[in-house]
Amino acid sequence: MNVISILGGKVHGQDQGEEAAFPLCRKGSKNKGTKYLPTDAVVTCPKCLTLDGGQVEEKPTETAPEPKAAPVREITREEWLHRAIDALRPEFEKIEFPLPEKIHISVGFGYGAKRESESILGQCWSSGASEDGVNHLFISPEMKDESRVLDVLIHELVHAADDCKSGHKGAFTTAAKALGLVGKMTATVASPELAEKLRDLAKTLGPYSHATLYPMGKPVRPKAEPKPESPEEAPEDAPEEEEAPVHSGPKKQGTRMIKVACNTECECGGYVVRTTAKWIEVGMPICPAGTVMAIA
Repeated sequence: MNVISILGGKVHGQDQGEEAAFPLCRKGSKNKGTKYLPTDAVVTCPKCLTLDGGQVEEKPTETAPEPKAAPVREITREEWLHRAIDALRPEFEKIEFPLPEKIHISVGFGYGAKRESESILGQCWSSGASEDGVNHLFISPEMKDESRVLDVLIHELVHAADDCKSGHKGAFTTAAKALGLVGKMTATVASPELAEKLRDLAKTLGPYSHATLYPMGKPVRPKAEPKPESPEEAPEDAPEEEEAPVHSGPKKQGTRMIKVACNTECECGGYVVRTTAKWIEVGMPICPAGTVMAIA
């Protein structure tokens, strides 16, 4: 049986009777003057267990906290677009206008100077322009709506399937219409039927992790200014505050004629001319000394 000291000692193991001498926990030596009472409790004193060969009561083990689930990683814009391409491949197979096996795609502005009213929503580069022989596609960061992004993506994928050989005519027009693109071929939109399919596809792909980028600066609501009560109280003309730049590139020019200049260290001494975006797209001017000029 097990016993416990009447003086408040710990529980001990004992098989020689209720009042037999037994070592105390505190000293580990036998003391016949201590009385013990029987108990059903399990022996808990490590020192007595060493002398008696009993069993220590096992303490309940603490349950380890459950590991926290790892946060779900949000896919990037480019990953989203690549998944969209994979989902659209069967549609191109149906019209026998297959996509290239490998396509590079990024979110960014298309190449070429354009007027403010002519935003480039998408652009495809032929495989011949790339060192690795792969088409490069760009989707404008001005767009955030998933359905519209997919709409523009299909347009650029038609160019990729054609490797930009047909422009916006011939095979491009045939494939674009077969896929559900309508309107002017240089600026197509999705037909109502295609738009519905793209909305369903967007739900499958999940959120497009992108925030709209405003090339001309984030639109703000103009503050209402109180009108002066009389001409005498009208404030004097103050110089207009210069708008903070929205990008690190060249400043926006107030005229459609673009200033192009040569390096001042060139033999021409910094030759300056003005031309239009149309001719810059064809090629940059060359100064009298034969140096290619740059937009000032």
